[in-house]
Order: sequence, then C-alpha cells, then structure tokens
Amino acid sequence: MFETIRRRRLLATVALMGMGLTVGLGAGESHAQSSKKVTLKIANSQWLDALRGKNLWAAVAKYQEANPNVILEQVAIPAAEFNDKLTTEMGAGQGPDLAMMQEGLFYAIADAGFLVDLSAAEEGVKLNRTNENGKIDGVQYGLGWQRAVYALIYNKPLLDAAKAKVPTTIDELIESAKAASAATPGVIGFTGRHQMNDFNGWFMDFQNWAYGYGVNWVDADGKLTLDTPQAAEAIAAFKKVYASGIMPIGDSMPTQRTRFKEKHAAFSIDNSGGTLNIASGGAMQTGELGSAPMPFPHPGAHQQIFIGVSSHGKHQEEAIAFVKWLVGPVGQQALRDASGPDTLATDVPVSDAYSKANPWAATFVKLAENSRSTLIKGHEVETAQIMRFVMQAVEKAILADADPKTVLAEAQAAVDKQF
Repeated sequence: MFETIRRRRLLATVALMGMGLTVGLGAGESHAQSSKKVTLKIANSQWLDALRGKNLWAAVAKYQEANPNVILEQVAIPAAEFNDKLTTEMGAGQGPDLAMMQEGLFYAIADAGFLVDLSAAEEGVKLNRTNENGKIDGVQYGLGWQRAVYALIYNKPLLDAAKAKVPTTIDELIESAKAASAATPGVIGFTGRHQMNDFNGWFMDFQNWAYGYGVNWVDADGKLTLDTPQAAEAIAAFKKVYASGIMPIGDSMPTQRTRFKEKHAAFSIDNSGGTLNIASGGAMQTGELGSAPMPFPHPGAHQQIFIGVSSHGKHQEEAIAFVKWLVGPVGQQALRDASGPDTLATDVPVSDAYSKANPWAATFVKLAENSRSTLIKGHEVETAQIMRFVMQAVEKAILADADPKTVLAEAQAAVDKQF
C-alpha cells in the first residue's frame, strides 16, 4: 500500500514463537505471561486532558481486573513535548512499554525500528480500516487507538442570539462569525491555529483546508505537487478568514479552546477529541454545542492515533497481551464509553444514550466515513518536512499579504530541490 520504508530493524521484529499463551486466547481475553507482578508503562499525552484523561485511564485500567499480576502505570507527557521526549528516550533505548502516538510520530518511530510486530494481538479480531496505516511493509506495527475527525463546531446560544445561520461556505462563516461577535460583546467569531510556533498542530489542521479544496499534494505518479490551483485556492480561503478580523490573532490553541469552553467563541474547526474536551467539565453544556460539516467543497482530514509496543521494553509479551485485550470486545467497549465519537480499532458503535446526550457527536461519526489522513500518501515519514514548506508559504501569504500562487511556486522549488 505504501512505498517501502527504509528501516533500521534493531529489535523491531519480535520472535513470537512460544507465545501460545497470548496467541491462543480468544478476542478480549488475555493475561500476564508470568505469575510475578509486571508493570507496564503507557505513554499518552491524553492522560493530561481534563476529565477525558481520567475517563480514558479508567477504561484501560479495567485490564487489571482480569489480570491482577499486571500493573499499568501512566506516563503523562504534555502534547507539546510528546514527540521530542518519546523519540529521545527511544533513541536512547529507554522509554515506556507502550505509547499512543499520532500517525506522524508513529511512522518516525517505526522507521527507526523501535516498534514490534503486533500481529499476535489482532488474531481473531475484526479490525476496521483505521488500522490500515498501522501496517508497514506487511507488518502491523500499530493498531488503532482513536481516529479523531474534524468538523465545524459552534455555540448554539450565540448563533441564536445573533440570528446567524450555520455556514456552508467561507463567506457565510465570516458573516455568521461577525454577527455573533456583534450580538454578544466580547465573543470571538472563529478560533483556529495560525502560527508556525504551533507547526505540528497547524499543519494537521490546515490539511482540512487543503483537502477541502481538492488538494492531494501528489500527482497520479506519486510526484510531490504543491504548486496547484487547488492549493492556491485553499491558501486564499484561509487568508480571507485570517484577514476578516474574526480570529484571535496570536492566541495559542489551548487558549482558544478554553475560550470556546467558557462560551466566548462562536465557531471553530476542531477534531472530535478536542471537541469532547470543550464539551466536558466546563461552562459550556454539551447540549449547547453544535457541529456541522466544514464549509469546504470536499471532505477534510482526521488525526489517527496508534498504539504501539516498544522494542526496548522488557515485557513485550505482556504488552502485546494488553493490546490484544484493548482491541477485543471488552477493551473496545470500555474505550468506547470514554472516547466520545472517536472512531476506534473496531466498529463498536457509539451508544444511543451517548448520542442522545451529545447530539453533536453524530456529525463526527458521519464525517469519519470519508476523511483523509493528515499524512501525504507515499511520503508518510517526510510529511512534516514537506508541510513545513507549505506552512511557511501560508504564513507568508497571511503576514506579508503575498500571493498564494507565488508562495506555492517558491515552496515547490524548495521541495523539488530537497526531495
């Protein structure tokens, strides 16, 4: 499916011979491979999320009920530090036993040879397509933890107060956002990432604009094609929103999400995980939150998170047994109840009770059917490097009022030179 990834194998391919205790278990069943106490360290930035982090940990901690010899230990790393910390530790032969990794980090870690084969964990499990990108060169190095798709979210009471409609185009977004700000003093019209100091988050968010205007970043032959009319249209649309005055220029995304949570923002484009945080444990009640497809002609993106087992871990068999439980029916149901509308490794449905209590969730479930990875097909490992040229072009367009076609031509020349 993907081009062959050059890889230093190190300890990445684990000999699964003799793992009969794990392989022979039915879906959802597992137990520690030893009668001695075993501690598995699990790294995830989400452990620090307000309320959701607690719920997610409670879900995975249920594993200990059936496996009393296994102790699960949180490794909570802030999202801004997660990639650097994990790559540094694994590069030194250290780090956690398991990690929940964004797709880009997952490919980099797999490319370095720091993950083991999880084929034993998927036996007997009906996985969905969210696991496809976890298979590299025919080896399943990652299984789906969550897929968080993007949507347009809005504050229903603010729109009602302004008699504003839910937008379906960029022009309508600007109009409705301005109306909301005018009707309720102090309200921000639209929140979104817009700064290079938040590059990783910004480039993933911007893929929604790119995909929304039909961008692929590669042609039919797999050649990188940044300088296209579709990409110019996407940058022009973002530039128009940025220049309209509806965005809080200079504010970080955590600050913007907090303002939305406190009912001080009308619209945002955010993923299902971020939206769940906004709708949980704050001033905004979940029933006040609305969701809709993004105001673009085409579907947008999703952020995929994989769980992987470190090749440096001392308890790889136990770690794989945990993953097997996690993607089995017991683990998936426990995770479903804590994950809101995020798509999981299997098609365990969002409950009717959850959907009724959180009517905004249905939009995310529907949009996940056609969303696309934030990674560039055929260039998964290099996506961040390539997108840095793109985002520098976007930055120049919005800050220096540069022409989108001109900055894209410059980006194309730089990419052609490097790749």
